[in-house]
Amino acid sequence: MKGSDTMTPVVFINCKSAPFVNDIMGYLKQYETRTRNTLGRFLGQRVLLAETGHGDPLVKCYATIDEIVSITSEEVWQDYLELTWIPVGSRYDWKPETRVKWLYHLSDIRPVAPFPLPRSCRRHGRVWAEYEGSVRT
Repeated sequence: MKGSDTMTPVVFINCKSAPFVNDIMGYLKQYETRTRNTLGRFLGQRVLLAETGHGDPLVKCYATIDEIVSITSEEVWQDYLELTWIPVGSRYDWKPETRVKWLYHLSDIRPVAPFPLPRSCRRHGRVWAEYEGSVRT
C-alpha cells in the first residue's frame, strides 16, 4: 500500500444524474466540463476527484489535467460530446444561451481507496478543496 501526505487539490464532480467519476475511472469520460474556467489553475497538475451529489464528497481517484479546451460554438461542442460522456439534452449539454464550455482533459487516472473528504478541508466553493493527508492507493 502506497500513500502520500501532501496538500492536494480535490476537484468536485457532481454525480447526482450520472456516475461521472466512475466513467472517468473507466476511461469513458475523457474531459471534465465546466461553464467557467474554474480548473485552469490545475493545468499540468495531479488532482483528486471527488464524487458529489449523494451526501458528503467521496474521493475516488487521482487524475492529471493535461489540456484545457475552450469551446465557443455548438458545432465544435458536437466534436467533443462523445469524449465528455455528457448525455444529449442533459443539464450539462450545450444550451442556446451557452457562450463557452471549458473542457479539461484528464489523463493518468489512478484509483485510490475511496474515502470521504473530511469537513476540515479548506473548500473553495462547490468547485474544489484542498486536502492535506494521506491517500491510500
